[in-house]
Amino acid sequence: MDILELAILTMLSEDEMSIREIEQYLGARRRRIAKSLQELEKKGFIVKKAYIGNGDIIFGITEQGLEELYKNYIILRDLVREMEISVCTKFDC
Repeated sequence: MDILELAILTMLSEDEMSIREIEQYLGARRRRIAKSLQELEKKGFIVKKAYIGNGDIIFGITEQGLEELYKNYIILRDLVREMEISVCTKFDC
């Protein structure tokens, strides 16, 4: 899972969002966001909730998506701790 997919899952864990809202919030290209959304949906981490005007779609996160987000949170949390130890050892925090 890449960082964009994690960012999308994080946003959807707070509330359902449209592609346009995700695009505005993340500042990424629509094509890249659409590809990530397609991958997340294929994996069962998100679902389409509604279709709105101008071809926009509202997405929501699934239970499986929340579980995947949590697994990645644990990995990232541990990585940040290790980085903090390394940086503080080098720079005397």
